[in-house]
Amino acid sequence: MKRIIALVFVLVLALSLVACGGKFTCDECGKEKSGSPKKAEFMGETANLCSECYAEFEELMGELGDLEDQLGDLEGLLG
Repeated sequence: MKRIIALVFVLVLALSLVACGGKFTCDECGKEKSGSPKKAEFMGETANLCSECYAEFEELMGELGDLEDQLGDLEGLLG
């Protein structure tokens, strides 16, 4: 019985270590985070971002897309 409990404990420990991934430093905020970084590319540069910084990046990219759409509409009216 003790062997089964020890085996289950070892399996749970091994799975938790594999699931956590490694540690990385976010290129935006500079904090050390665990898990896998999100990849963000902008103007040919790739950055490793934590989930919080990646969410902000996605929001900014959405706003930039909206501005591009508005500029295109304005050019269509003027041109």
